[in-house]
Amino acid sequence: MLNLPARLHFGGEIGDSPDRLIHADNLALMAELADRSLDLVYIDPPFATGTVRRGLGGEFGDRTGDPDAFVAWLTPHLAESRRLLRETGSLFVHLDYRASHYVKVALDHLFGRARLVNEIVWCYSVGGKGRRSFGRKHDSILWYGRTADYTFYPDAVRVPRKPASHMRVVRGPDGQPVQEKTDRRTGRVYRYPVAAGKVPEDWWIDIETLNRGDEERTGWPTQKPERLLERIVAAASGPGERVADWFAGSGTTAVVAQRLGRRFIATDRELEAVLVASRRLAAAGAALAAAGRPPPDLVVETCAPHAEIAPEVAAPPGGAG
Repeated sequence: MLNLPARLHFGGEIGDSPDRLIHADNLALMAELADRSLDLVYIDPPFATGTVRRGLGGEFGDRTGDPDAFVAWLTPHLAESRRLLRETGSLFVHLDYRASHYVKVALDHLFGRARLVNEIVWCYSVGGKGRRSFGRKHDSILWYGRTADYTFYPDAVRVPRKPASHMRVVRGPDGQPVQEKTDRRTGRVYRYPVAAGKVPEDWWIDIETLNRGDEERTGWPTQKPERLLERIVAAASGPGERVADWFAGSGTTAVVAQRLGRRFIATDRELEAVLVASRRLAAAGAALAAAGRPPPDLVVETCAPHAEIAPEVAAPPGGAG
């Protein structure tokens, strides 16, 4: 076993500051960071189920099911996230039906109601069905801008246009298909090239949650799909900008940030989660290096005494650890 911290080198520029994955109390870590030093914060905190969440990759105790206690616990994390965001930065908070409404009120107080950009409804179908209610098949992701000048790159996240819609399909001057509609009141004609796609609405039905057979599945019980984080990171940050995740879990935010050329800092209080994320980032970084796109070094740290990490994490295949 190799004691933390460990530095993973993938072949990039030696002088670059490393990305960071940290086993730590996130509030203590945030207090050490400079004001306005981050461009995007995404958090997927415990959902206040009051249960132990288990998976093949590990387990953790979820927070109390009392919503007032949950909001009181989460609010300092939200306040610190706001302090750390640049003027153009954004905070995304991933929740479900148990706490989203309570947390939105807290965020309105911290950021101001006008700073809510979107309540994104992420819909999926995997999982059990209810006998006494409609199936609970969506999460809510609350997006707040630090100021009105938040970053947004809509063209980076375009999706295909629906082939079957209320609009007629015609051929444009270049012979390519165009969706077309006429405003009955004004007579104005609107045309949308099919090949250009469209910017998604605030309800996302095209990204499925992970099932047991998905290749990216790590076994961590609350792992989110990379496609979901790809859309958020690409829309709300640019290459080289800094992304943070204070509840890193299996490391999905960090893996996506690494692949998209963003810098990241990710933390989790569970050592098992940090070990899972370490192995995942080591493999992903080695793959990027093999493809000729080596990411910056990764430093895996701990604030807990006597924590250890397996040597295969510290030295990824094909890289000098």
